[in-house]
Parts: sequence; structure tokens; C-alpha cells
Amino acid sequence: MKQHLINSCMALLLGSAAFTGCKKDNYAAPDASIQGRLTDIKTNEAVPVQTFNGAVIRYYQVGYSSSNPNPINTAVHPDGSYANNLLFTGKYRIVAEGPFYYRDTLVVDIAANTQKNIPVTPFLKVTAITGNVTNNSVTVKYSVKHNGNTQKIARLVAVIGTTEGIDVNSYTLNDIQDVQNIPDATVEATIYEKTFTGLKSGSVYYIRAAARIGGQDNPAGYYNYTPVIKITTPK
Repeated sequence: MKQHLINSCMALLLGSAAFTGCKKDNYAAPDASIQGRLTDIKTNEAVPVQTFNGAVIRYYQVGYSSSNPNPINTAVHPDGSYANNLLFTGKYRIVAEGPFYYRDTLVVDIAANTQKNIPVTPFLKVTAITGNVTNNSVTVKYSVKHNGNTQKIARLVAVIGTTEGIDVNSYTLNDIQDVQNIPDATVEATIYEKTFTGLKSGSVYYIRAAARIGGQDNPAGYYNYTPVIKITTPK
């Protein structure tokens, strides 16, 4: 009899736990999404970023009961685009962090398939072109300009690799210019040039240039980037 009572109690507890578990899981699924891109506030061009840890979008739901809510974070893709389809319909305060100034926090009503570009002011404008592509080499010319700030230009980098997700942390070959002690006027007036050699013939390569400012405006050390350039070496 005693064992029967124990077994009955165990069954009741297990059944109660299962029922409770079902109740906890019975929440509505996310029903809203947002997508767009970071755009240069002056030119409306997309703002490229680093592949990993290049920029982040933070969403804070307005009216949430917590006095100090944790944000929902979305990483930004290398081409400056972003997307999050795991949100609930509502009003959100959006904060962007990356290699740019973001002065005006957006408040957006997010529902199904919301489109929203986020205007920012990049720290720097980096450009790059390629030329003299041979079966085992390519020449890259790159330069950098300030974009409405006076923070010191600290470093320029050109990278080449065999995967599209290249950046200053992921590459096959690189060219680094430490310009911390060179006047910015000289840096901005200079076109840096690097010929990458030892490439394989008949192969696809991806190239980017990047630069970063030092100083208090960029404590995380974010880099500004060019879009990815794709080349194929001749056979």
C-alpha cells in the first residue's frame, strides 16, 4: 500500500510537471521583422563594416515593464545590411553602434516586414581600386579621407583572401600602414599602393581596404571599410 501511494504521488508530480511545461511553452511566436541597411547620411550609400563585430543594431522595446531592459541585438552584414525576424509587434527604440556617429536614436513601430534604413555618419571614407591583374598578382591602390571629424587617422589596411568574408582579422595577405605619427593631411593626400603576389592562376580573390581612427570617438577600435572587390586571376 505504501509503495502504491508513492507510485501514485510520483505519477501525479510527473503529470503536473508535464502540464506546467506545456503551459510555459504556450507563448505566441515572434510576429514582426525589420530589415534595412546602414546608410551614409550625406550620400545615402550603404556603409560597409567588418564581417564579425563590425557593427550592431540594438532594439529596446518602448513601454517594456523592466526599468532596465536588455536590448535585442542584431549583427550587421559586411555590406551594411541587417535583418531581424524574431521580434514582437511593437514600438522600439533603435540604437546603432559601429564605425560611425549615430546622433539621432530612432523610434520605430515594428510589425511584419518593416523596412528601415538607419542613417549614420561614417568616421572615415575609404576607397580602393584594383589593376594589373596577372595570373599570380594584383595591384591595389587605396586611400582614406576624414568624414566630418578631427580624430587622428591611426591605421590603414588592405587585405586579400579567397573568401568573401575578409576583413582585418581574416585574410590571406595584408598590407598595413601605421600612420598614427603621420599628419592626417599627408595621409589623406597619399594614395597607398600594394602589389599582392604569389596568387594562384585561374582563382577567385576578394579584396578590401579599411582604416580606423583613434581617440575617444572610437574606443572599440572599429574599422571603416570599402565594399568587397572580387577579381579572378587569368589562367
